[in-house]
Amino acid sequence: MSTAPIQHRPSLSTTLIRDVSNPHMYKYPVPHDAPRPPGYTRFVCVSDTHSRTDPIQMPYGDVLIHAGDFTELGLPSEVKKFNEWLGSLPYEYKIVIAGNHELTFDQEFMADLIKQDFYYFPSVSKLKPESYENVQSLLTNCIYLQDSEVTVRGFRIYGSPWQPWFYGWGFNLPRGQALLEKWNLIPDGIDILITHGPPLGFLDWVPKKMQRVGCVELLNTIQRRIQPRLHVFGHIHEGYGVMADGTTTYVNASVCTMNYQPLNPPIVIDLPTPRNT
Repeated sequence: MSTAPIQHRPSLSTTLIRDVSNPHMYKYPVPHDAPRPPGYTRFVCVSDTHSRTDPIQMPYGDVLIHAGDFTELGLPSEVKKFNEWLGSLPYEYKIVIAGNHELTFDQEFMADLIKQDFYYFPSVSKLKPESYENVQSLLTNCIYLQDSEVTVRGFRIYGSPWQPWFYGWGFNLPRGQALLEKWNLIPDGIDILITHGPPLGFLDWVPKKMQRVGCVELLNTIQRRIQPRLHVFGHIHEGYGVMADGTTTYVNASVCTMNYQPLNPPIVIDLPTPRNT
């Protein structure tokens, strides 16, 4: 019998998670209306909202995680709108990283972009540097992570925006040593890892290309060294869903579909709150 991973994009009601007792079996994740067990923290995971937050029905939870691509191009006006949306949400903590669409958050990318003699991203390349050099400061309603960590409710959480080169957008690095150097910055003992892109083999299948596009260096870092309880990412809209390998639960929380429609509901994960909290 074939044990190939499921490669379609299910809706939340049929989103599947691998059973840790059998890596080729699947079960359902936490329904939005399920009560939170005593002594647990509820994480609400989203990614790739692309300035399309208005239709999203946000469920109850304690901590919001957004794994990047919250704008179309990282324009300051888009960042301000996203920050206003964050401010309207009732979560105790809101943790956000950038994705490849947050062009203005990648300072090296912007430095190269404005030197070009053609406008690859016209509305971005025409920005004056002073309008975006402190763009992170516009995110006043969340904790922004970029190759950095924070401890929330006893959970050590680390966030990083990098991914293998992807069509000339932001936060791209060549596969191999360049990406490994970024993943080597992740400290041991991290409970929750947030990256924009997926690890190889987990919710990274692109049907149009008939290939997996995740990062093998990230996969090795997670499974051989970090072994977090939870890894949240997005980037590959078609990979929306949940899987597990027996140690780590992997969540591709892309809200937008391949056609950039915000149809995928947020994914809810409950984790036991550390005793020392």
